[in-house]
Amino acid sequence: MRLIFLLFFLSFPLFALSNNFKVVIDSFSTKEDARKAYLRYQNDPQSIISQYKNEKEFILHFRKSGGRYIIAAEPFSSRQDAEAVVQKIISAYPNASVSQGVANDIEFLLMQHRNALKQQSSFSEVPKSTLPPSVTPVTPVLPSPTVDSSKVSFSFWIIGILILLTTLYIFWREQSYKKLTHRYNELFDEKESIQKAIQAKNDFIAMMSHEIRAPINAVMGISHLVLESHLSVTQRSQITKIKASASLLLNLINDILDHSKMEAGKVTIEQIPFDLNALLDDISNIISHKANEKKLELIFDLDSTVPNKLIGDPLRLLQVLVNLLNNAVKFTESGNIVLRARGQHISRLNLKIHFEVIDTGIGMNHEQIDRLFHSYAQADETISRRYGGTGLGLSICKNLVALMGGTIQVQSKLNEGSTFSFDIKLHSDLDFEKRRYRLPTTELMSKNALILDENTHSASVLQRGLEYFHYEVKPVVDSLDAIALLQKYTFDIVFIDTKMSLCGEFKKELQNRIKNDELKLVWMGEDLKKRGGFILTKPYNQLDIFNAILSIYGYMDQNGKHHNNTKKLKESLKKFAGETLLLAEDNEINRSIISGLLAGTDIAIITAKTGKEAVEAVQLNPAISVILMDIQMPIMDGFEATLIIRQDPAKEIIPIIAVTGNSLESDIQNIHNAGMNGHITKPIDVNTFYTTLYYAFEKSLTHAKRPNSSLNIA
Repeated sequence: MRLIFLLFFLSFPLFALSNNFKVVIDSFSTKEDARKAYLRYQNDPQSIISQYKNEKEFILHFRKSGGRYIIAAEPFSSRQDAEAVVQKIISAYPNASVSQGVANDIEFLLMQHRNALKQQSSFSEVPKSTLPPSVTPVTPVLPSPTVDSSKVSFSFWIIGILILLTTLYIFWREQSYKKLTHRYNELFDEKESIQKAIQAKNDFIAMMSHEIRAPINAVMGISHLVLESHLSVTQRSQITKIKASASLLLNLINDILDHSKMEAGKVTIEQIPFDLNALLDDISNIISHKANEKKLELIFDLDSTVPNKLIGDPLRLLQVLVNLLNNAVKFTESGNIVLRARGQHISRLNLKIHFEVIDTGIGMNHEQIDRLFHSYAQADETISRRYGGTGLGLSICKNLVALMGGTIQVQSKLNEGSTFSFDIKLHSDLDFEKRRYRLPTTELMSKNALILDENTHSASVLQRGLEYFHYEVKPVVDSLDAIALLQKYTFDIVFIDTKMSLCGEFKKELQNRIKNDELKLVWMGEDLKKRGGFILTKPYNQLDIFNAILSIYGYMDQNGKHHNNTKKLKESLKKFAGETLLLAEDNEINRSIISGLLAGTDIAIITAKTGKEAVEAVQLNPAISVILMDIQMPIMDGFEATLIIRQDPAKEIIPIIAVTGNSLESDIQNIHNAGMNGHITKPIDVNTFYTTLYYAFEKSLTHAKRPNSSLNIA
């Protein structure tokens, strides 16, 4: 509508003036002069204006035309009509000065029909009394310059074209705006649809995660309880395989959840202090068993540029390294799996660590490498059929490394092996420049050591670890070479890999030296059946080497390295014997698993099948110290039950631990918002279960003594 109005407005002068003629009665250079003359004519009843003001065929008025202001009669459809009016006026007013002009479209042509200037001058000198009484003299008008009609016509054509182009441009803008608006609305609707689809998918995955975790929890929990009983070798092997299969299924679910969270942008990276050696211990516990089954050597190769105390996200770093190492073990049939780390200090507190996972496996060609790091993609279909997997692991690793400020790369040769590497930015503590491992006396330093290991890479890592303490180290790969060195040099310690086959002469020489207390023997590996000497478990790191030296010379028990194993954690709960635990869980199998895990701790257990029963149990049993609260229960869920319990000020001191199959960050946040103090994820990790309960009881008893203490449980 706006476009039509604008088009009409711009084109109106063309239609109004096209093929119309006018009779110019008078002409002035200024508007004010024209206005005064026009009013004077109107007030004079004898003037031309007054005589023809009621004429129906034309109108008499003044307006601007061609740079001047005219008093004219218009419009006329033809020149003949205009000329007829001119003759009519002249016949009625013989002394009037009248001219005829023409306006064709926007072109303006003014033609003066007047007496010469001399005649006009004489006319102006005629006394007013000489004019007929019925005639009013008209003020003489100087002749206007004649305008070249061809030039004026060309100008009007240019103006017309410009108006047309402007109109077309405005029309195009209007149409483009409508199209853009329509497209924007379409994209907005598509965005909302995609967001709803993603949310629906995340809700579905969260629901399926909870539903799948429940039976997995039953399989893993009961398997753990059965393994603690007396079993035959065959039974123990079968139950172990069941538990391992359930663990693989759990890893698959975790990968799908992580991938979903990354698609939704809900993965965040923490910045917390952590111990790199503790991280390596966790990796060793996860990977070593699988590597040993395939007789692969797992090696940790870290140099002194990598600090032990770091600040970053240990769980995400652990997830990436375990994923890469699991793949390395999966695709390697013989040889080594090496985890290498090198540090580059950016400043005193900031550094970049370069990690590499190197294997001697099947390798890949360029086409297979190009397909890596894509979701649900593997190198090729034959690998998927032979080795299994969803293809999500490397995609997750790539995204996690990117979130930690790095990039992941791969180098590989077919049938030779692969190297996956990435750099991440971390922070070190204030004392990273100081010596991290200090032997208690100088006597333990600068000793001589012999290393007997067929794996030169593993031997070189141990050699660098011993040289850190200024040891003189001689590595050999054969027991015959070792005999020659024993006869030539004096050694304080001999490190022997448990996989080595030793000749009789070397065994005899070694036993004599040990018997005479001339040297210490350290076995390296997992085979604990070797008698005599100390054990350095592979893979080892600098801390393990440090502890081994302390154990060898009596500064630490060989088992002094503290491991939070399951039995010790369970034993620690006996400290709370006689305390009462409320277990709110609707699933009978889960109740039996938790009761079985706490068997022998002498902790009293009260059970509730719904949130409503849990609320009633808390009201009836003031002795309850800790509550394990399932989230999804009939009648009343765990959130509502917790809110009701927290309404009683006397119950605010009771730690409430959520037991849930939902592990999304939003779920964890909802747990804390509801007033719970911590959570245990299904399927239950036994060590985590015991550790969380220990701190919950500890906090409960501490709070009972000091009411203002915090109840937050990590």
